[in-house]
Amino acid sequence: MSLKERLFGPPWESKDPEARARSVATATDRRLFMQLPMIAAQDSDPKVRLAALKRLGDETAWLKAGRTDTSAEIRSSADPFLLRAVCKQSDPDHVEQRLAWLENLDAGDALRRIAASAADPEMRDAALARINSPGFLGDCVVSETDDEIATRLLNRIEQVSTLKRIATKLRKKHKTRHQAVVQRLATLESGSEVHEARDELATQLIAQAEKLARGEFSGDRKAEAERLTDLWQELADPEPHLARRFEGAMRIVRSALAPRPPRPVPEPAEADSPGADPELEKLGEKAQQMATQPASDKTAAALNQLISAFDRHWNTLQSPGPADQAVRERFQALIGELQARLEMSRESHSRPQARPAQGSGNRSGPDPERARELEQALDKADQALESGDIAASSEAIRAARSLYDRMPQPQRTREAAGRLARMAGKLKEMRDWQHWSNNKLRERLIERVGEIDAGNLHPDAVTERLKELRQRWKELDEQEVLPGDKRRFSAPQGQWRRFQRACKEAFDAARPYLEKRSEVREQSHQELQEFLDAAGRVVDDPETPTDKLIRYQRAAREAIRNLDTLPPKQRGKAASALRELMDSISAALDRHFEAIENDKRRLVAEARKLAHEKDRAVAIDRAKSLQAEWKKAGRGRRKIEDQLWNEFREPIDPLFEDLKQERDERKQAEHRHAEALKQICARAEALAEADDPQSVAGQIAGLEDEFNQHASVPPALRKRFEQALGRFQQQVRSARDARAHARLAHLIALDDRLQETWQQMLGGGDVPAQELPDISPDDAVGQRLRDRLEQMQGAPDVDAHRETVEKLTVQARQVVIEMECLAGLDSPEEDRKQRMDYQINRLSSRLGEGAPKADLNSEHAALLRRWLESYPHDPEQHPQLKKRFESADKILKQMTAG
Repeated sequence: MSLKERLFGPPWESKDPEARARSVATATDRRLFMQLPMIAAQDSDPKVRLAALKRLGDETAWLKAGRTDTSAEIRSSADPFLLRAVCKQSDPDHVEQRLAWLENLDAGDALRRIAASAADPEMRDAALARINSPGFLGDCVVSETDDEIATRLLNRIEQVSTLKRIATKLRKKHKTRHQAVVQRLATLESGSEVHEARDELATQLIAQAEKLARGEFSGDRKAEAERLTDLWQELADPEPHLARRFEGAMRIVRSALAPRPPRPVPEPAEADSPGADPELEKLGEKAQQMATQPASDKTAAALNQLISAFDRHWNTLQSPGPADQAVRERFQALIGELQARLEMSRESHSRPQARPAQGSGNRSGPDPERARELEQALDKADQALESGDIAASSEAIRAARSLYDRMPQPQRTREAAGRLARMAGKLKEMRDWQHWSNNKLRERLIERVGEIDAGNLHPDAVTERLKELRQRWKELDEQEVLPGDKRRFSAPQGQWRRFQRACKEAFDAARPYLEKRSEVREQSHQELQEFLDAAGRVVDDPETPTDKLIRYQRAAREAIRNLDTLPPKQRGKAASALRELMDSISAALDRHFEAIENDKRRLVAEARKLAHEKDRAVAIDRAKSLQAEWKKAGRGRRKIEDQLWNEFREPIDPLFEDLKQERDERKQAEHRHAEALKQICARAEALAEADDPQSVAGQIAGLEDEFNQHASVPPALRKRFEQALGRFQQQVRSARDARAHARLAHLIALDDRLQETWQQMLGGGDVPAQELPDISPDDAVGQRLRDRLEQMQGAPDVDAHRETVEKLTVQARQVVIEMECLAGLDSPEEDRKQRMDYQINRLSSRLGEGAPKADLNSEHAALLRRWLESYPHDPEQHPQLKKRFESADKILKQMTAG
């Protein structure tokens, strides 16, 4: 703290408001910053408070000032600051205070700015509540980040043009809010004949419902369906065709969301089990009726129609029961019997025609070879039937039938025909059982398709699973469709359609990802084509550097490894193109490497010539130049590069080894030189710590001369030595200061004896003879004081010394006045004139003689010497003069310190 501050206080506490305001606005004192809150709240002048508030920049202080300060200027100045703070950063701790300030804010532009840009949603909501402009509110609906505030604003807007305008802005920016705006428009249009908004909203809801029906939704489907249903019900009389589309899509959604009924498990037949299917019983009765009637030419056609009708109806049954199985077995037995009867009837009709006429004498007997061959074929068919192989059985029966049909009518036996009929019936039964079993497996495949969790599985896993299930369905068809059959598919049409629908639903869930992947693959293919084009241009350019070719080669290898990111159909062609590119790059690199290697062979030849250079410095410079050219030439193929490098180094290494040896010797010499300097520094540091600096001054001077004799000194060692010298000089100064302090204490003690002796003389007492102190011959002040004391002790007459003491007292007063003037202290009233005279004389001497301004230390030392020489003083004046001297001396010491 300066003397001026101690006398008048800091400038921000000045009595002048202007001075306080300037100090608060510009001062950098740390104490001011600590007192700014108190100044902003308590200072009596509005300008000072305003300056403190601006300097403080605290929102809490501005909020309080804007609400409670008596100055209108401060209240109006608070609004811009608070407006910036409210729009810049959210502050939940000050929301209530901000709202209280907002209630008193009348500016329209500021209110709109807060409504649009305030960081706290509470501030935006409160500001918007005070604004009634539909256009501005519509813009805030578009830009507002808080959905609740946007909803409340939307409910306040009743201007249709504004709603249409913000609906256009929100169409692609915020679909949910756009739908809310359209719904608001539909509500406002409900009482008019225009229903554009209602129709648009209905179209949006239909699009969402159809997307949900296609499975293109990743969230909670049930909740989404309920939401869409609720929004549709809020529409006022939508168009019939739109309503049909929406209901159709929602039926599909509800069907997909409805849990599938568990498949019934066949249970053992009981007494009260349900009977057989009526249609099956009816067809069985027809077979029974046909079995009781004689065979005719139309019986075979009717029998085939009956079998086809029975098979079609059987395939429509979801879960045939035991009664149905019994009807089927009875039906198959009757059919087998009818087929055997028809075969026998055909034989009986054909036998008379094949028999020769009576008496012809040309009878044909049985052919043993054909009969044996037919018997073997029938046995083979029996074995195939016994093994259960339907395909082999069908082939064996067809072969036996072919042999039987090629035999003449007289040689065909009823036994063979019966065996063929029974085997055909048994094969038919086996195929029916297989068809029934395969239908069960197909139902299980449909269930397994429905069990695919497309939401949690990777789309590739979904497609692979669908491929497996489709392949299994195909295998079931191949099992039933035998060679020679006209039909290609054996699955019932209804079952096939359900399987296809289930597969489509599972695939539709994975479709977006697959489409996106296809898009990414196409993009990757385009990027690869661009890379190939760019690489082709780079390879064709003969100026292309080697490192760039290598980068393209690495990029081509990386592209080869990442071919799976391309469309499958493009991978082969892309691989061929990349291999061609790599071959082209390799050829270009070979050309580049050949040029580099030839250039380096030339450098090797140049390096070998250095062995004949007599001047080693020239040889080393040439070697460095060759090394730079080698580096600039680039890198060739590794194997050849290493070989050439060894040949290049062979003549150059000896040169640099000699140079390295010289450098090592120079470093060793520098090390020895540094060690010697370190020893000098260590000795100087040790001498700097001596108790008597004067005794080692000569040694320090010698070390300084020895240190300066070294031509080159490392900066660190020079700094170390200079620090040691600095510590020694500090020791010398400390010793000198100690001697000066002792001398000063000695003089002060001598002054005290003079003052005490004079006071004793004035008191009329005897002045005791005391031994005079020893004074150094070179101490002029001490000699004068000693002589004065000796005179007073030798001649104790008061009158003889009174005049001298009065002069010395006047001299002491003059010293005190001069010291107070230098220290900036006020002098007593009785000394004002004497001080004024001193100041005028001091100024005139400077102005007239042009003398330079005296050094404060020198003036202080001279005044101290004059004060010590002024003893003794008048006892009545001495205490005050001494007190004034000590006060001024203390301030001057502080002013000259450091």
